[in-house]
Amino acid sequence: MPRPLTTRLSILIVALSILFLGAVSAAAGAAGGGKLALMGTWTGHRERISSTEGYRNGTATLRVTEQQGLTFEGTMTWSTPEGPITEPLVGAYTPGGNLITGADKSGNYTFSLVNAKTLDYCYVEHGDGYRTTCARLKKQA
Repeated sequence: MPRPLTTRLSILIVALSILFLGAVSAAAGAAGGGKLALMGTWTGHRERISSTEGYRNGTATLRVTEQQGLTFEGTMTWSTPEGPITEPLVGAYTPGGNLITGADKSGNYTFSLVNAKTLDYCYVEHGDGYRTTCARLKKQA
């Protein structure tokens, strides 16, 4: 015999409540200072514009080699007509990762974790030959 409508509605409400509470719990964990999984190698296509050299594109690779608390360090490598260049960088993020920033000896990075395998970044450098570049990087296996 089929269950009464009130019983079916009660089951549906309980199921939806469990789903909702699970989503709220996951969001609270990230907002409460959950550690971002940045360790590893991230690679993708970058596009850059410079006040003195104009437009260039190529490959960018971020290697995050260490994470401690809300900070990380690693290297950024990018392709140039003369060959790849690698520079060390450091970064930090807010609890939950809503803001992620970094710096190297010449400029500043802004990062956005799109999902567990996708990281967007932009870079700005001031002074003679000022430039900016942005890329979407994919985490390598």
